[in-house]
Amino acid sequence: MDATLSVTYHITKTGNLLRQLVAKRLKDAQINLTPEESALMNQLWDSDEQTVSELGKWSIKDPSTLTRQIDGLVNKGFVTRYNGTEDRRKVFVKLTASGKKLKTQFNNTGIPRFDMELANLNEKQTQAIIKMLLEIQEKALSELKNNGS
Repeated sequence: MDATLSVTYHITKTGNLLRQLVAKRLKDAQINLTPEESALMNQLWDSDEQTVSELGKWSIKDPSTLTRQIDGLVNKGFVTRYNGTEDRRKVFVKLTASGKKLKTQFNNTGIPRFDMELANLNEKQTQAIIKMLLEIQEKALSELKNNGS
């Protein structure tokens, strides 16, 4: 089969290109984040003070990768990490003042506007693509969970 006719090939290729573009824009803007760290920061900007478990479910990253990325954000001074008071097993991640301030600089990179800037999608088209991608994600996650049991 010609890989260029495969939806999954194009999803993977597009993801790789977008990661490279995010890295370039972050570097050009002199923002000290990796693309993966910027995704976690985006999630925290949307809803600050989340547990590591919540971030893990959202990002679908294995615990060691997520811990390494959070460590990087802690070392850069963008987030703090602390144990819960009611349940000490819960570890929370919270933006610092420096992390909150970084949002404006990040927004100026144009990364949050990729949907409109790169694909020139209207809202209806965006919703249709997201629906299709979510269906693919659900099927992939379902198979992974069934094989992991």
